[in-house]
Amino acid sequence: MIKNKFLIFSLLFLLAGYNAQCQESMMQNVSYPFLQKLIDSAKAKYPRLRMYTHSAQAAKYDLNKAKMGWFDALTVAYSYGSSTNGVPAGNGGVLPGIYLNMGSVLRNPPAVKYAREKFNASKDDLEGYNLELERLVKEKYFSYVQKLSILNQRTKVANDAETDLKQVKYKFEKGEETFDNFSKMLVIYNTAVQNKITSEGDVLIAKANLEELIVGKLEDVQ
Repeated sequence: MIKNKFLIFSLLFLLAGYNAQCQESMMQNVSYPFLQKLIDSAKAKYPRLRMYTHSAQAAKYDLNKAKMGWFDALTVAYSYGSSTNGVPAGNGGVLPGIYLNMGSVLRNPPAVKYAREKFNASKDDLEGYNLELERLVKEKYFSYVQKLSILNQRTKVANDAETDLKQVKYKFEKGEETFDNFSKMLVIYNTAVQNKITSEGDVLIAKANLEELIVGKLEDVQ
């Protein structure tokens, strides 16, 4: 009879812990203002995003350089000449002139177009990775909050199991409870503690993954 009562008690205890985890939503722990600060920190510090930013800036310089290539087709030169009657021209016979290099003129439009396409591609890469980084931060943050919520629930279950174990142990020492029931309660307590420790590891890993993106400690984000 006592064994059956303890079995019912154990099942009720496990169901209570399960229901507590199901009933509490992680949504109440999500802070969108804090999430935005995490996104801003990642966009300001994450090295790969800075790499895309530098690439876009370099492509912009190349485009401006290609546009200035039109001036390479023009050459200012001086030559010595004379008038038709053999009398040297003014300035000691020095004649200034501007010459147009047709080869450069023909090569420059494709060069400018190529540079513009590279610049546009670099801008697309930058914009695309901005969106990708924002998605990653959200994903890691939500995972962190989820793991933290599970840890909080498992901590409550472990604390309740510890309290119940103390009560069963007290009754067992007074001869009011069987060793079999005490052993079963001990198994329940150890299982709850192991689940808590597993969740603690999950939280630390999720926190590390998030901190990798924001390039800093979570606690330092104001």
